[in-house]
Amino acid sequence: MTTDHTPGAGKAFAAEWARLPEEYPAVNDAAHRSPLQSPEQQPSDGSAVQAPAPRYGGAPAPATLSSGRIIAMVVAALLAFAAVVAVGVQWLWPAVGVGERHGEAEAGKGSWSVPYMPTGETHSTMIRGVWFTDKAVVKALPDGVHAYRPADGKELWTVRNPDGTKLCQASTDSTGDIAVFARGKGDDCSTFAAVDLASGKQLWEHTLDAEDQVVGAGDKIARSGDTVVVSAAGHRTSALRAGDGTLLWKETAELLGGKDCHGTLGISSMGYTGGRRLVRLQSCWNEERDTVYDAVGVDPATGRAQWAYRLGEHGGEAKVLATSPVVVNVPESRDMKQLRPVVLDDAGRLRTRLAGGPDTDRELLTTDGSPAANVQIKGDRIFVVAQDEKTDATDNNKMVAWSLTDGQRLWEQRSRGYLQTFYAVASDTDDVLAYMAGNIHDPARLVRFDPATGRRTLVRRYPPTPRTAWIGSDPLALVSRGRLYLSAGFVGEKPGEAPRPRQKALIVLPAS
Repeated sequence: MTTDHTPGAGKAFAAEWARLPEEYPAVNDAAHRSPLQSPEQQPSDGSAVQAPAPRYGGAPAPATLSSGRIIAMVVAALLAFAAVVAVGVQWLWPAVGVGERHGEAEAGKGSWSVPYMPTGETHSTMIRGVWFTDKAVVKALPDGVHAYRPADGKELWTVRNPDGTKLCQASTDSTGDIAVFARGKGDDCSTFAAVDLASGKQLWEHTLDAEDQVVGAGDKIARSGDTVVVSAAGHRTSALRAGDGTLLWKETAELLGGKDCHGTLGISSMGYTGGRRLVRLQSCWNEERDTVYDAVGVDPATGRAQWAYRLGEHGGEAKVLATSPVVVNVPESRDMKQLRPVVLDDAGRLRTRLAGGPDTDRELLTTDGSPAANVQIKGDRIFVVAQDEKTDATDNNKMVAWSLTDGQRLWEQRSRGYLQTFYAVASDTDDVLAYMAGNIHDPARLVRFDPATGRRTLVRRYPPTPRTAWIGSDPLALVSRGRLYLSAGFVGEKPGEAPRPRQKALIVLPAS
């Protein structure tokens, strides 16, 4: 048995959040107290206790037992045995906690959520737009951009979409307190806009001109400084100024060096990725009419190439994982999930090739124009949430660390247990954090990895997945100012579909 447990873990299997109000306010002990315990029997430290002995109103216990009572006694014995096993596992595998109490987990004060509200439009894209200001957390939702007070979730302002449209993409970059997003109707997502996160005012709106001969690489927003490169299917990729929406340049053959090249093919990983550097993955035909692939450093102001790095035979499967420094995953075969990253210097030269292993990428989210969500760079190390290409099931994965200087593989840590997976947590600190999604039986966890050794410690434990609140199977996790923000992963939506009360767009929990 490999799942971590703490004293009282036996109660977690019985605990549910069915009594929680829909809007997920602060969680209290009563909300997930075991049905076997009355309030006065619930121990203050959350440890397991025996179920009370049956009472017969003061009369002697009957000499014979009915079949119902026999079944009840068997069930009670099994529960008691489970509690003993849980305590034993805790003794063998002690959890190291920081700022959290042992026993049955609690979400703590200040927990709140935002319901997912369908738009009536088909929608199945993960929108990563979560931004922070001094006073608000701002979330891009299908119906518009919403700002909330972090302490209690009070809505501060909203920029709603025009009727009949949906918000379909958003940049993760909010430099200068300006967030850029895209909206449209049906399959179209070609209208881009920006909002001032401090005031809640929309700054500008720009709709791309449709061009029949342009395929495009889907809906992307790649922001680098005050330049935002926007793409939409059937529209020419264009660069706008983030502050006022002024058109800076359009992608043309001349801009691509006059070659027969494409920066935004109908391949989702092609196109632009923003960040400290603006990087374009492009394909070209050479003199022999063979397709070659390059990663290109782009001047955000002009769109012109500053350097190019040839990606090799399988460059068509490449993905940009990070842009500070530039890290590109270049598989050694046509298996686009094979994890073989290379690190480039500021001039586009090979700096190091990370040591390969039995690794595949796992939902690296490199198709929306922002750097990958499951990659963290802290100092001279890169940390990637990956899967083992041979042994990992879909409900387990691992965190792998490399040196950016020499490419040496430093360590890896596997997740263990039923439906226990790591999700990299974005933060503005040097901590290497991951959120371990739980399930209806086992608690979720916020964990910290030692950058040098990979040793894992527990930061906070949360209740098992509640039956009244669901963030999705692949949440985006962020930590800001002592709070954990879980943003919904891929949420499928069909026209006319009724709201699902359990589905949440954002869940906020304490992170310390």
